[in-house]
Amino acid sequence: MSVADLVPIAQQVLGVEVTDTHTEALRVAEFAKYKPTYHWDSAQEIELAGTTWRVLASAEIEDAEDTHFLDVVGMWTVSAETIIPPVDHTQILDPNSTEAQHPNNIDDSCSWNHSNAGETVAEISRVRRVLVPKRKGKDPLLTEDVVVNRLGSGIYARFIPVVANVADIPFYYPQVREYAFGYIEPEDKDHAASTLVILARELSPGSAVATKKQQMIWKDLIKRLYKWTVTERFGYQKRVEHDVMVDYETYTAKYQDLKAKYAAFWVDNWPEQTDPRKFVYEDIAIASWIICLWQQDSENLRPSFVDLGCGNGLLVHLLTAEGYVGYGVDQCSRKVWTHYGQSVDLRAQTLEPYEYVADVDWIIGNHADELVPWIPVIAARSKAKFVVIPCCPHDFSGRKMTFPAVAGQSKYHAYSTYICDLTTSCGFGVEKEYLRIPSTKNLAIVGRRRVAEVSQTNIDAMVQAGKQDFVARVPDSVKGEVRLAKAQARKQQDIDRLSL
Repeated sequence: MSVADLVPIAQQVLGVEVTDTHTEALRVAEFAKYKPTYHWDSAQEIELAGTTWRVLASAEIEDAEDTHFLDVVGMWTVSAETIIPPVDHTQILDPNSTEAQHPNNIDDSCSWNHSNAGETVAEISRVRRVLVPKRKGKDPLLTEDVVVNRLGSGIYARFIPVVANVADIPFYYPQVREYAFGYIEPEDKDHAASTLVILARELSPGSAVATKKQQMIWKDLIKRLYKWTVTERFGYQKRVEHDVMVDYETYTAKYQDLKAKYAAFWVDNWPEQTDPRKFVYEDIAIASWIICLWQQDSENLRPSFVDLGCGNGLLVHLLTAEGYVGYGVDQCSRKVWTHYGQSVDLRAQTLEPYEYVADVDWIIGNHADELVPWIPVIAARSKAKFVVIPCCPHDFSGRKMTFPAVAGQSKYHAYSTYICDLTTSCGFGVEKEYLRIPSTKNLAIVGRRRVAEVSQTNIDAMVQAGKQDFVARVPDSVKGEVRLAKAQARKQQDIDRLSL
């Protein structure tokens, strides 16, 4: 497969904001070469500066330089949360502070300030940091040293927990004396590939890989190390910006709050056939972000809302449980609706968007399909604000949209641009946020500020143009009845043929 063949794959995988598809295709091609080796069953050891390490995983990487590896280590040093999900943020300590001078107390084998079999150890950098967990009331902080050494043909970034004994290592941190990422250049200069490794000084033989969960942690880390190093080689361009409208700390605090209240119950008691782990956590994340957004309005901290195309209704339930007054509308009711209780207002009805006016402060459209392009118009007519998270592309008629192929631009990006243009046409200033949810369709488009006067005549013209062509989607329940009727008819035809 050539690089040209990989361009459309790069567009699909890398999403809405790709600007250099050739570079992205090269990166995808390098990702395809990733072939790691795991050392779970047979222990492989290496001696470094007088200490014995177990090799946990390794992968060859072509044409990468030590600077690429060091750049990745640098980013991970200041942002441990990138590779340790339970960590909320990282605090880098002032090297002159009292806390930064406190020694590591597990053992005295952490210093590499001596030669190793005739090879000089050079310390490149040393940082003391504090890992702050997301569950601040439950999990302890952890102080950690990150020491980067050059030894022979290798560079090793060592992560050393600063604790009095191993029992003080929190659950979210690898249960080891220390672990390290390594970049080792080939001894044979004609051999183009260097090697990335993950090493550990175990608490006891085999303890670092004793469980499937531990093995998955190391698998994930070696894969990330490989991909990030490849990305640094080609030059990293961040494709999307998170935390533009709601800052990370505020959102994370609210998400942890709602997750603790609602996640376990609904994951364990989800009555639908869909995967609760996706829908529950995704809707908790969306609800958290929306609440944080609403709380920015000091004049209306408890706005009313409607969720158009509310689906399973969980988002409406979460917002209602948090004290907001509103309702959800969808063509068909869901089994889970009856589990929410009478306080949650969910309505099964087919909307005619060209007639609909909402008497609420905010209109929500979370993957609302054919209603999404109508929501800016409905908001303009209703004097309301709105947030939509587009998914499948639909126009005013309710039909699926198609877009011409444009290099460096996905269909989702084209559709999002279309919705933003509609938002502008309705007089709203466009604000965008890429949400932290487990979905590739994660762009929230918000219209909360009127920046231009749009006459009612223009709005009515848009409505009339859409009204002429709009065809409501056939409800899933009706589709099911039609399919059942057809199946029964075919069965009867088979019976009639056999009776002849």
